[in-house]
Amino acid sequence: MNEIKNYIKLAQSASALGAGILGFGLGALLGNVIADYVYVVIGAGAILHVWGMYVMQMRKDNERPTIIAKALWISAWICLIALIAIIIYLTVRK
Repeated sequence: MNEIKNYIKLAQSASALGAGILGFGLGALLGNVIADYVYVVIGAGAILHVWGMYVMQMRKDNERPTIIAKALWISAWICLIALIAIIIYLTVRK
C-alpha cells in the first residue's frame, strides 16, 4: 500500500514538472503572440499554483509529523512571498 502511495506521489510530481516544462516551452514558442496577455497568464498561473500548494501541502498538515508539517508550511509561504515579489517586479519594471 505504501508503495502505491509513493508511486502516486511520484506521478503527481512528474505531472507538475512536465506541465511546467510544457508551459515554458509554449511560452517561448508563442511569446510574441501572447505578449499582450502576459499578466492574465501570470495571474492565472499564480492562482492555480497557490491553490495547488494549499491543497497538496498545507491542508492535511495535521496528518504529518510536526517537523515535516512545519517545513512544508514554511516552504509554501516562502514560495508565496517569492511569487508576490516576482509579480511586483514584473509590474514595476515598466
